[in-house]
Amino acid sequence: MRILSRYVQKQFFVYLALCFAGFLAVFVVVDLAGRLSGFIDSGVSGGTIFLYYALSVPYMGILILPMAMLLASLFCFGNLARFGELAAMKSAGISLYSIAAPVLGASLLVCTASYFLTDRVMPGANRKREAIVQGKRRAFLTPVVSQVVLQDVNGQILSVGTYFRNEERGAQVTLDTYDGMRLVEKLRAEEMRWQSGGWTFLKGEVRRFSEAGGEKISKFAAMPVRKVTLTPEDLSRDVRSAEELSFSELTALIQRKRRMGDDVVRVQVARYMRVSFPFTGFVMALFGISLSSRTQRAGKPLLVGICLLISFVYYGCIQAGRVMGWNGILPPFSSAWAANFLFLSLGALLLIRTRR
Repeated sequence: MRILSRYVQKQFFVYLALCFAGFLAVFVVVDLAGRLSGFIDSGVSGGTIFLYYALSVPYMGILILPMAMLLASLFCFGNLARFGELAAMKSAGISLYSIAAPVLGASLLVCTASYFLTDRVMPGANRKREAIVQGKRRAFLTPVVSQVVLQDVNGQILSVGTYFRNEERGAQVTLDTYDGMRLVEKLRAEEMRWQSGGWTFLKGEVRRFSEAGGEKISKFAAMPVRKVTLTPEDLSRDVRSAEELSFSELTALIQRKRRMGDDVVRVQVARYMRVSFPFTGFVMALFGISLSSRTQRAGKPLLVGICLLISFVYYGCIQAGRVMGWNGILPPFSSAWAANFLFLSLGALLLIRTRR
């Protein structure tokens, strides 16, 4: 049985490598055809273009891996059935479930590696790729940030003219405190420093406004302001898309948005999808095994067409789940995993109904 398991796994990995390389080449060629004129107009060198697509491999790879696993399982089990090897294994008393188990185990292993690639490699690669698209260094690469404006708890808005990341200090600082729509306090300081786990404002003044329109001004040389909950990490954080953030960074972003009273639904959906999407490959492999007995007479071009059709439907379901999560129709967890659960159920049902 071990020899047969290794044989089937080898067939699957060979087809997976070929399908993955083929889909990746198609994606790169199509994307390059759309961007080539822009690269030429911008005077981008060949080395920079090569670097751009090298950095795109993690992102593109995650997208096409489920398609490659579906097609690889169709090719693998389709060929086993077409050449009589599957029938010979069954006649030896080996069930289809036992034959499929090594492939499903290999698929789960590939998907686990895909998750770590998505979380550890893809965000950094996407940030560097975006820097190439913009044609300039992103703010997160520089030690100085200008015009930082962040909302804090209790109606506070912190504005920093210049923030020095390495020194954890800011210059030309304003802290506005609102009660609903009414400004109740304005604090201005020439500088603020992170000291002993909190901010200390230096050389400034505090203006307090009463409901009757009165104003009280007090000056200070140094004043700890512990009511500001924003940390140096919050001020240093660059505005990035979900594809440029790791799972832990998405979690920290959710916590910060909750602290500020912002809506976190979209970020929650993105965080759950960071885990769910890499495992679509396992579902696709199961679906391919279930379909292989029904497509064993189909040629390879037809199998590619079936793979693309199922992939488009699957990705459409994923996008539909994401939108329903954004709009509150489904909880964030359910919206991220709905397509996986749906196709996993369909694949399992087809496999059960397949002759063992």
